Amino acid sequence: MFEYINRKRDPVTVAIYCGGVPFAIAWVLHNSIGTAFALEAYLVTMEVFVINPFELQSENVKQRWFWRGTLLGGAVVHPLVLGGIWFLDSNNPAFIKGGGTLFFVAIMVGALEIVTLNSSANRFRPENEGVSGPGTERF
Repeated sequence: MFEYINRKRDPVTVAIYCGGVPFAIAWVLHNSIGTAFALEAYLVTMEVFVINPFELQSENVKQRWFWRGTLLGGAVVHPLVLGGIWFLDSNNPAFIKGGGTLFFVAIMVGALEIVTLNSSANRFRPENEGVSGPGTERF
């Protein structure tokens, strides 16, 4: 029952998880659009390029096609997503005042980007490998 909680963590993954602490401290101290955007950008980037591949899709991490599709799709989609977050924050300053809204936006936008990048990565999946999981449809 507690196997997932008790498993050993890679020190690099722990360092990446803790990397958001300086962004959170800066946001708490200054509570500006810039610090809120930096925190949201870190959270979305970590969710898309660390948590999704290494925690949720660990079976695909060692596959070249997975990284090719994820990075090619991410080169196009990720800057657009970050631009959208900046636009949202600058036009709705109330979103950055509360922590709940800030984290909710980051989680929802990251989830949407994960689905998009999974679709991109699966375009490069070899035909002989099975397709499973959410956002893994081929077009």
